[in-house]
Amino acid sequence: MSLPVILDHNGRPMQRATVRQRGFGGETAYQAASYSHPDMSDWIPRSVSGQSALSQERDVVVDRVQDIARNDGWASAAMSRHMDVIIGSGWDIAVDLPEKSLNLTADEADELSDEIEEKWTEYATDPAFWCDAKRQGPMASVLGRAYRHRFGDGEALAEICWDEERGSPYATLVKLIDPARLSNPFHEADTLNRRDGIDIDRYGAADAYWIRTQHPDDDYVWGSGSPEWVRVARETEWGRPIMVHAFEADRDGQFRGVPPLAPILRKLKQMTQYDEAELKAAMVNAVLAAFITSPGDHGEIAESLTDEDAAKRWDQRTLDRVNTYKEMPPKIPAGMAHFLYPGDSVTLTQPGHPNSGFEVFFRAALRNVASTVGLTYEQLTMDWSQVNYSSARAAILEVWRGLTARKDMFAAQFMNQIYRAWLEEAIDRRIIRLPSRAPSFEAAPAAWSRVDWIGPARGWVDPEKEAKAAGLRLSLGISHLEKECAEQGMDWKQVARKRAREQRFLSALGLSFPTADASKPEAQKPETSDERDARERQEARAA
Repeated sequence: MSLPVILDHNGRPMQRATVRQRGFGGETAYQAASYSHPDMSDWIPRSVSGQSALSQERDVVVDRVQDIARNDGWASAAMSRHMDVIIGSGWDIAVDLPEKSLNLTADEADELSDEIEEKWTEYATDPAFWCDAKRQGPMASVLGRAYRHRFGDGEALAEICWDEERGSPYATLVKLIDPARLSNPFHEADTLNRRDGIDIDRYGAADAYWIRTQHPDDDYVWGSGSPEWVRVARETEWGRPIMVHAFEADRDGQFRGVPPLAPILRKLKQMTQYDEAELKAAMVNAVLAAFITSPGDHGEIAESLTDEDAAKRWDQRTLDRVNTYKEMPPKIPAGMAHFLYPGDSVTLTQPGHPNSGFEVFFRAALRNVASTVGLTYEQLTMDWSQVNYSSARAAILEVWRGLTARKDMFAAQFMNQIYRAWLEEAIDRRIIRLPSRAPSFEAAPAAWSRVDWIGPARGWVDPEKEAKAAGLRLSLGISHLEKECAEQGMDWKQVARKRAREQRFLSALGLSFPTADASKPEAQKPETSDERDARERQEARAA
């Protein structure tokens, strides 16, 4: 039995319509998904997860970043500037215990906070360097080396050790570990529960770390033999941290870090090659040479080839000329004269380097590098000749937010873990005594471990303007002394104590303590925005 046929208006059977599938036989709705557009046809990226992109390629990326940081000045400068801005000479501690959570009065919280700060400072700055398991420096040195790994390797790794027999005031010690030692035992492939040397639980959290007993390269350099791995738990049964792993994951499911220089690495390598090529070209073109042509023509040369007497005359004339120039060689200042065969012309080299576009191109490339690592061009190159106050201030404020976020993340992942382990020991050994009604450390570890870290000063572009602005914020009540001092790398409590001490000393000598009013200049008419812009343009031209 045949199916009924539908006829069109001409009485003929209607044809079946063809449905055009999406993305086939026509252009895509988004050009970003096009495979026919000339600019997109060859762009077929691999679909990867956060960790699969790293498991096979991370070691190569890290090795290249470390190599260029050792041998390229700009890559080394990027790392050094990051260290200066985020770490500086180390971080000061600022403890602010929550009164309600710990059942403390305001006076008890302040007194206990001051005591904890003093004990931590003693631990972190001990001249015997007991806080460092390798005893290479104080806590500031540990912090600095850890952040260098964070920048160069994309992650910082450390073990918080416990050793009561070493003779140190505290049994808590910090041992930094090169991230290259974190890997699967015997370089086995990743599994569902082990990714790149990290055992993970059913929620995807790190449960333990497989640490190689030494760096892979040491097997070849020192001939240590077969490599070995040790499994180290993330924390103890009661929550004391053991392994500290600080990195910033770009995507979910990522368990290892990526160096900040990775996105710009190819361009950095090309910049290095371009810089070296320009330098070599400039050196070659810097040599000015003059060539002297000997008299004679092709006819004389041809005659000397067929006539023996002509050949003798030519040889004798050439010998006499050579002997003459040996006795009195022609000289050019800072150069030599070269003798050529007959018929050659005199040529003077014209230096064509340095390339006039080199500086402009390189400056643009360095801005790209600075933007990638979160710095301004001026911070990276230390060249402040092309900015005025307003642009420099705006750039620093914008960059400072990103650097502060990076510093806070590193503090939470690294320093907070070390501080928590130390504080637990200090409280457990009664070095720091808690009020009887306060909860124990085990009952409220997060509240007891609350701490802020004071990093390097943000700095002032114009100290007078910014100091006045800080005073105005305080007088209006939209800021506080702790925040203003922290932005300049100072602890407000220490500032207040030292000011009080100076005031007592000066008062004992019958001297007055300097105040803002005493040094306040005569009142001047406020500068309008037009006047300020005109002045800054004039200052920029003068610079």
